[in-house]
Amino acid sequence: MAILGEDLNASIYKHFRKGKVDILTDSVLPGTRKGKWLDRWILDKQNKRLYQCEIKNWGATAIGGIRLESDASDEGIEKAYRHYWKREMKGNFSKHHEHPNGVTKVLLTMRKPEKYKKFKVEPLLIYWMPVSSDKKGLNPLSILSIRPLHLRIKTKFSKLTIFSVSLYLRQLYKKGRGQKFIDLEVPHFEHRMKVLTGLQVMGNRGRC
Repeated sequence: MAILGEDLNASIYKHFRKGKVDILTDSVLPGTRKGKWLDRWILDKQNKRLYQCEIKNWGATAIGGIRLESDASDEGIEKAYRHYWKREMKGNFSKHHEHPNGVTKVLLTMRKPEKYKKFKVEPLLIYWMPVSSDKKGLNPLSILSIRPLHLRIKTKFSKLTIFSVSLYLRQLYKKGRGQKFIDLEVPHFEHRMKVLTGLQVMGNRGRC
């Protein structure tokens, strides 16, 4: 998860958008000298939008989740995503909890890359797990209105886009494309593997 998770989640979102967005390598830094960082800038050049993206690649077994088979029924998937969403609303999105936390920091103002200063910025939250604010279906993309939550956080954003990687992959699987490979861009992962390979070589030399 630490090595591949963020790249995997961001790249699958790009696949969902049919390649119409680009994942930037610029760091997502706060607008002030000190503050929380986010994980990725995702660029929609055609619509002149930048998504400041926070990625949560939590595994169900690591956070007390519920078991969900890859070929689960719609009813089973719905039960799972409602379970996780209810927990997020009682936890990370509760007005009684501290903000910004590891999730709601996505609502803070980040410093745009210089070349995209004129682009509109929107917050994007990507979860690995099946989760959605949409009560009407199993769409992997949902929208959460911020103001009704009364969070104790200063934000210029009125809505938050939420994407579930799990719901999207299950959607592909159900359509019969789940057994095929999909091309993913994972530049950070490739860089980290080169670093780890280098460390391994150095370690082997040290034992000689």
